[in-house]
Amino acid sequence: MIDLMPLDSPPNLISEYVQGRRIMPTDTPFPGYWNNRRTPYLVEIMDDLSPYSPIQISVTMKSRKLGVTAAAENVCAYWMDASPTRVEYVTATADLAEDWATKRLEPVIDSLGFRHKMIASINNPKSRRTGDKIFSKQFIGGSLNIISAGSMLARRSGDIRVLLVDEIDGVPMLTTTGEGNWLEILLGHQVSWGARKKAMLFSSPATLESSNINRMYELGDCRKFLVPCPYCGSEQELVDDQENHGLKADFEAGVFKRAYYLCERCHDAIFNHQKTQMLAGGHWEPTKQSTDPVIRSRQISALYSPVGMLAWDEYYRKRLAAEGDPESTRSFQTLWRGVPYLETGGRPQLRNVIELRGEYSERTIPDGVLYLTAGIDVQRGKEKDDAFGARLEMEVVGHGIGHRTWSILYRRFDGEVESPLAGAWDLLTQFAADGGLSFKRRDGSSISVEIIFIDSGDGFVTDTVYAFCAGWHGAYPIKGFGKILDKSKAEKYGDRAAGTGVPYRPKQLENGQVIYEVGTNYYKTALYNRLNIRRRIPGPQDPGFCDFPFDRPDPYFAGLISEEKRSDGSFHKVVSRNEPLDCRVYALCAGDVYLAGIRAQMQAAAKQQGASPAQLSQITTLTAIQWLESTRSRK
Repeated sequence: MIDLMPLDSPPNLISEYVQGRRIMPTDTPFPGYWNNRRTPYLVEIMDDLSPYSPIQISVTMKSRKLGVTAAAENVCAYWMDASPTRVEYVTATADLAEDWATKRLEPVIDSLGFRHKMIASINNPKSRRTGDKIFSKQFIGGSLNIISAGSMLARRSGDIRVLLVDEIDGVPMLTTTGEGNWLEILLGHQVSWGARKKAMLFSSPATLESSNINRMYELGDCRKFLVPCPYCGSEQELVDDQENHGLKADFEAGVFKRAYYLCERCHDAIFNHQKTQMLAGGHWEPTKQSTDPVIRSRQISALYSPVGMLAWDEYYRKRLAAEGDPESTRSFQTLWRGVPYLETGGRPQLRNVIELRGEYSERTIPDGVLYLTAGIDVQRGKEKDDAFGARLEMEVVGHGIGHRTWSILYRRFDGEVESPLAGAWDLLTQFAADGGLSFKRRDGSSISVEIIFIDSGDGFVTDTVYAFCAGWHGAYPIKGFGKILDKSKAEKYGDRAAGTGVPYRPKQLENGQVIYEVGTNYYKTALYNRLNIRRRIPGPQDPGFCDFPFDRPDPYFAGLISEEKRSDGSFHKVVSRNEPLDCRVYALCAGDVYLAGIRAQMQAAAKQQGASPAQLSQITTLTAIQWLESTRSRK
C-alpha cells in the first residue's frame, strides 16, 4: 500500500516528496505511482540532496538499470516545486540534454502538477516569450538550465545552488581550451551558496586513469549498499563471482540454465525473486572516512537492479558474452559492474613477468590444461642485427578454463625457409613425426596440439607457408593486422564503425584453402593485461593468469614484452627480438578458433536434437571450454 502525500504540504525529504505522487509513464519498467520501497538504495541518495541535509556533494558511481537518473529527476522537481531555487542539469552531450529535457523532465512536471508555476521571462503580458522552454525553465522563485558538459555555457554559467551532473565520464576530464577539469569548473559555480549548495554527481565510470566519477568517489566515504541474507541475516555487499560466494550459475549439458547468489556466510543459494526482501533490509555503509564530511560517495552494481528490471540471469548472460573479449570486458566492467576499468596498457614490467615462472618444467602438462595450440613465427634472417639467421620459432600453449594459459614448449628450428620441404620446415616436420607435438599428462594420458597458426610472412615466404599448411592437418596460414574492421558494422555504420573490430576473421582462397586474418593489437592487449595478473600463493590462480615453466630462460620473457602499447592502441617494438610475443599472439588466436569450432559442433548437435534459436544462442565459447573440462574430468 503506497502512502499518498498531500500536495499542499511538501516535506523536507525528497523521498517523501515523490512517494505516492510522481506517476511514472507507461513506457518505464514500473509505471504508476513512485514507490520508494521498490528501490530503497535511492532513498538516501535523494535525501542527501534535501535542504536540511548537511551533505553538499553526493557522488554515485553506478551501473545501468538502477533508476539513479529517475532519482535525479525527483531531486530536480523538488527544487523546482517544493523549494524553488537556481538549478542546473548537465549531461555529456547536447543530444542527451535534449532527450532528458523532452522525454524525462516534461512528464515529471506534469505528473507532479507544477506546470502552472512556469513564468514568463519578462513582465510584458503581451510578449510571446515564455519561461517554459526546452532547455530553460523559469518558475516562481528560481530557474532550471539544461546544458551539455562540452558547451561554453557549462564553463561560463553563473551562480548555481543545485547542480545535477549526469554521465560525468561521458566527457574527457580536461577541457580542450585550457581551463582544466570541466567538473571542477562547474562545482566552482556554486561557491557563493556556501553550505547551502547541493551537487548530485552520478555516472557509469570509464577507465581508472580517466574517470572523473571515480576520482570524486574516492574523495567521499565510498559507501556500499549492504543487504541481509534471507536465510542467515548476514549483511553483505552483492558482488560478482568470488571463490566461495557471489553470483554463480548452473549449466546443463554445457548450456546456461540459471543464475543464483551464494551467501558469503551460510553459502545457501539465493534467487532473483528474493532480491526484493534483501533490498528492503539494506542500508548504505561507509568503507572509509571522507576527505570532507560534506562529501558522501557510493558505488553500486546492476546486481542490485530491482526485480522486474534486470534479473540475475540476464546479468550473468551479459558476463558470459563479455568473456574473452577485452573491449566487451571493459564495457561489462563499467556499464554493469559499475566500476572503472583498469587499462594496464603500456608494457608489463620484465621483473614481474619473469616471476610468473612456476613449478613445472618444459614439456610438462599441468593439470589445468584442457587443450593445446601452437604459434609459429617465420624469420628469413636477413636483418643486419639478426644473429640467428633464417629460422622458425614456435611456442606451444596450454589453455584452461577462465582464459588461464601455460607455456608448454618454446623451440627454434634453424634453416632456410624458402622451400616447404627443406631447411627449417623439414626440421619441424621431423620434430612432429618424432612426437614433439604430443605430450603426456601426469596420469599417463596423451594430449596433442590441436591447431597451429603460422605467420605467412611479409610476402616473400607466403606461398611457402600456404604450401606447408596445405599438407598438414590442423595448420593454418595467418596474416596479422593491427586491427580488423568488422565488415558488417562498417556496412551499417560507415565511418562511425572505425572503432569496431573483430579479433580474427577466416578467409577462403580461390583454391579452397582457409587462412586467418588476426587482429594482433587485440591479442597483444589481452596478453599484456593477463601478464599483469600476479601469482596467488597459495592458489588457485585468478582467471587469465599466465604460467611458465621454471626452466624458461630470461631472454624469452624480454621478447614476450618486446613492444610498447601506445595511447592509440597500436604497438611499437622496443626490443629487437619480438618472436616470443608474435608466437604467443598466434597461439592465443588459435585457441579462440579451436573453441569456436567446438561451440559450432555443440550447436549443430543441439540443433539436430530440436533446440530452439534461443537455446542455441546460450551455447557460448565458455560453454565449449566447460564441456572440455567435463570431458577431461571423465577420463
